[in-house]
Amino acid sequence: MSTRHEILSDFYSQIDEDARLQKSRHGQLEYLVTMNYIRRFAAKHSKVLEIGAGTGRYSIALAKEGMDVTAVELVESNLAILRKNSKGIENIKSYQGDATNLEFLGDSSFDVTLVFGPLYHLYESEDVHKAIDEAIRVTKPGGVILFAFISVFAIM
Repeated sequence: MSTRHEILSDFYSQIDEDARLQKSRHGQLEYLVTMNYIRRFAAKHSKVLEIGAGTGRYSIALAKEGMDVTAVELVESNLAILRKNSKGIENIKSYQGDATNLEFLGDSSFDVTLVFGPLYHLYESEDVHKAIDEAIRVTKPGGVILFAFISVFAIM
């Protein structure tokens, strides 16, 4: 039986995640709407964590706007693209990591935490709860966590 990491690595090796938010009108709209919501809560110099950063489309844009960004991505190929695309940007750090275990990040460290990808790929309720608990743990009191997920009712 394959692990979640193996399944995701295989999945992302078959798609162009780096262009997903640029190629189609749906992707462009998703990006613009999401950035609008992020900007409501994150200002220049905010400490932002993006868990499940993919290839860094949001992380890189936010770093270019002056935010101190930490990007965490599970899939090596996505992380490699994120690092290549963010080369030379001083205020972005990237790590390989799993949303269910962010022990390498300190408690109450971030003003805004973004969890846009992981909840699509966590199938066990225990893993979903771990990811949510980790996001809460690393976000400062009074900070904001933005989640994206697909309801199980979406397939009906």
